Amino acid sequence: MLDPIEFTSAMRKAPTPVSIVTTSGEHGPHGATVSAVCSLTAAPPAVLICINKNSRILGMIEEHGVYCVNYAAQHHNNLALAFAGVPDFAEQRTFKPENWSIDPTTSLPVLIDAAATFTCLHIQTVSFGTHRILIGKVERAESNDARPLTYWDGNFKSLA
Repeated sequence: MLDPIEFTSAMRKAPTPVSIVTTSGEHGPHGATVSAVCSLTAAPPAVLICINKNSRILGMIEEHGVYCVNYAAQHHNNLALAFAGVPDFAEQRTFKPENWSIDPTTSLPVLIDAAATFTCLHIQTVSFGTHRILIGKVERAESNDARPLTYWDGNFKSLA
């Protein structure tokens, strides 16, 4: 059987985009930095996100039924660290208007100047190991020319 540490070490060599997944509900807005996000289908447009089963945002997404995948741009490094729970950046784990707009229809926080954003309806949760795979039907997608922030070998990286 493959050792989980060997697996994790090898997976760190695959660069992934950094996203801040947000939702909102009766307890207000919430977000978490997530690196396991990918497209699922183009017809219908859908994405999947993988979240640890112990993450607070998981229950909030399932309860509220909508979420936004915000692909961070390179200048969002500190926000990505804040929403990843890094203590030195905790004071930035807020939804200040200089960084976030609030979608008037869904009440979801949307990252300003994100490389791309996807507003999703939560369709299904699949359990596997320590994580839950959430399938979301994309209701709205927006993008710009900002260079995305990536995660590689345990660190955030900028594209050259």
